[in-house]
Amino acid sequence: MNKRDLEKFFNRLEELLETNGCNARDLTNAEIILKEMSIPKEKQEEFLEDCRYSGGFCDCEIFLNSEEYLREKYDK
Repeated sequence: MNKRDLEKFFNRLEELLETNGCNARDLTNAEIILKEMSIPKEKQEEFLEDCRYSGGFCDCEIFLNSEEYLREKYDK
C-alpha cells in the first residue's frame, strides 16, 4: 500500500464509519475497503495485522490508535 492508497483507505473508512458506525468487535469496514480497492489478499492480511499490532482491533480504533503507525509505515 502506498501513500495514495492509504489516503483513499482513511477517507473511505471515515465515510463507512459515518454510515455504518463501528461495531467495536472487528475490522469489518476496513476489510470491505481493502476488497473495494482490489488490494491483494496477502497485502490485506498484512495491513490488518499492522492495524491490530498498533491497537486497531475495530474500525474506529484504526483512527484512534493505529493511524500514526500506519502513516509512518505506509506513507511512502
